[in-house]
Amino acid sequence: MEALYFYGVFAVSGALTTLVTVWHPAYQIAKQMEPNNIVVSHKKLYFALCFAFSVIMAPAIIIIMLNIEVFTKQFVLSLLGRDE
Repeated sequence: MEALYFYGVFAVSGALTTLVTVWHPAYQIAKQMEPNNIVVSHKKLYFALCFAFSVIMAPAIIIIMLNIEVFTKQFVLSLLGRDE
């Protein structure tokens, strides 16, 4: 039971960290590029889904944090439905 508690703390703290360092900057870039995009108009849903993804995929978030610039660029392009 203690291991589950530690994983939960790790997952939630990692999710909060990625919200600030990955998901929010990606949202701001998408908002600047296309202010009328459906993702930009549903901000609460976007952040709720990003937080849930970060909690569930906590160990994989480490890979994202190591390659934050590349991930942010590709994530925003896919978010806006662009291929470059």
